[in-house]
Amino acid sequence: MMWSPNRTRFIKKEERNEILSTYPTFVPLNDYQIYFINESTDTNLLHNLIELTKNTKQFTIDTESDVLTYRPSLIQIEFINKTSTIILIEVCYLSKNEKSLISWLCRTIFTYIFQKSNIIYSWGDLNDELKKFLPYRLFTSNQLEKPTKINVQNEFREWHNGLVGFYAYGGENLWALQCAVASTYQQFLNKDRTLNIWSCSLDLSKNNNNSNSKILSMVQYAVNDCLAVTKLAYTMNEDISGIYI
Repeated sequence: MMWSPNRTRFIKKEERNEILSTYPTFVPLNDYQIYFINESTDTNLLHNLIELTKNTKQFTIDTESDVLTYRPSLIQIEFINKTSTIILIEVCYLSKNEKSLISWLCRTIFTYIFQKSNIIYSWGDLNDELKKFLPYRLFTSNQLEKPTKINVQNEFREWHNGLVGFYAYGGENLWALQCAVASTYQQFLNKDRTLNIWSCSLDLSKNNNNSNSKILSMVQYAVNDCLAVTKLAYTMNEDISGIYI
């Protein structure tokens, strides 16, 4: 049965997560590799990522904020290719010294991401998400205006309406990413890590306060939020189909 958001409109997120967990686990479009970006990151890796950024034209971006402090804490970026690269930028663990080499290299990555010729996918308004991170000085508000940004959440509402002939929520309401994945693929996108202490380090070599299993599940959650948006954009043929052959 196709999942409809009407079935969960009045159900708590925890209950919805439990109901949808009966579906097979979410499967991304392609293979991927993950890198953590913080003050301990090898500068050679950052140089390599800069070169990758120059040769990538489509990205998916998501963010996370801390459940306790509401502090913007994590930026997830997928470099969309046949094998995707996903970087998790732990902004709370970057140097406050803007003149540090790592800070400069991170700003360079964003400079190349936010080019007019690039397309960036998101679930929701990307500007609203990224403007919260402006105090970290990794990019400017002017840079945010340069690339083409596609709000896949908005596009999905119209696309799904075209399939079934009606708005499941009504014209003004939007789908949750978890429901969109369930309806489109009959797969389970686990959201039990939505509210979390994202200001903790996800790098297991530095995190001594959480169990490995919890950290690994947080990492997978953060990564899947990009991969799911990319997969939906591909299915909807939002200018992304040429990436995968």
